[in-house]
Amino acid sequence: MKYWKNITIDLSEIDLRDATEKLMDLNILSISIRDKREPKYSDWFHETTEPVSFDSDTHQISLLVNGKDDIGTLLNLVRDALELDEIPNYIEKTIEDQDWEIYTQDQFNEIIISDRLRVVPPWVSKPNFNGITIIIQPGSGFGVGTHPTTQLCLGWLESNLVDGDSLLDYGSGSGILSIAGKKLGAAYTIGIEIDQKAIDNARNNIMLNDLEIHFYNSNDSIVDKRFDNVIANILSDTLIDIAPKLKLLTKRRIALSGILTDQVEKVRNAFSEWIDLRIYAEKEGWVILDGEL
Repeated sequence: MKYWKNITIDLSEIDLRDATEKLMDLNILSISIRDKREPKYSDWFHETTEPVSFDSDTHQISLLVNGKDDIGTLLNLVRDALELDEIPNYIEKTIEDQDWEIYTQDQFNEIIISDRLRVVPPWVSKPNFNGITIIIQPGSGFGVGTHPTTQLCLGWLESNLVDGDSLLDYGSGSGILSIAGKKLGAAYTIGIEIDQKAIDNARNNIMLNDLEIHFYNSNDSIVDKRFDNVIANILSDTLIDIAPKLKLLTKRRIALSGILTDQVEKVRNAFSEWIDLRIYAEKEGWVILDGEL
């Protein structure tokens, strides 16, 4: 059976970007920089305006090589390429050839949001649920229902959306919130997303759920329209940047997530000119803010 080896190395007091470039010349299938921290503490996830820091205390280099390669030889080459005094500490993991589709499916199963709402992938068939089922095919768009911010947003929609309301899902990703809004009674739903691959994924999810929802690359086509509800589950710095845009699009209520607890005040301050935001709910260090005009 074909197999590979993943070698994760710890490096101290070294520029990991520079180290990655030097290792490119070795016989390595792929090189990646991995964040050792939990996602909620990772600036890789929630910072957009500041340069990402690849500190050796918080990040590691991961090397993927052919399973038949001699790791001792590889590590000596790494030591020489990076001009290290000794071979770095490392963790070796063997990855066997397998059915990756089955592996992926094992990672995503039924997600119960509430007694009334659940998220499932297309390959899960569990009919015994007396509520609303959202079908999501994992793809390029963020949001399959596992992340705390997605769950916070789904909970907000379930509790606050009124039948017949209009809904704008700003930063729609996989389309999960747009789909939830439509199934929860929104009469008119639109998604805004800058990533075309995510839009393609969202449109596929719309078909899986047998709905009609329009997605746009920008809000140019709806600049003169306002929505009863605006929901945005994106990064805190991006939320701050688009606060003036969201003001023009919000008719009654707004909900914002993708915000860590220590980012609440700066987000509230950015919106304070036109709306008073409050913490609606919190989950695993993340919050959702909402406000009403």
